[in-house]
Amino acid sequence: MKMMHFNIKKTGCILALLLLTLFGCVSNSGPDKFAAREMDIERKARQCYEHAIAYMGKGHYLLARQQFSEAAAMAMSQELHEDSLAGLARVEKIIAARR
Repeated sequence: MKMMHFNIKKTGCILALLLLTLFGCVSNSGPDKFAAREMDIERKARQCYEHAIAYMGKGHYLLARQQFSEAAAMAMSQELHEDSLAGLARVEKIIAARR
């Protein structure tokens, strides 16, 4: 009985090691998925920025402020982040002047 109990433990350990090895090999694709996710977020931030510019052109300053804010929050690149914050500052000045 003790010998069978030892074999079950040994088999369980071997199975656990095999699973860990398998999942370790599969997780190597993680950085690629992370980079793709970053690109999607940056693309969405760029779209928000472009929508904000379009809203400003139409005189929809509250919508522009919302879009600039979202773009600044999502921007992965320093340039887009700074441009979004500058746009947000411009639209805030326009809103304040109109009140």
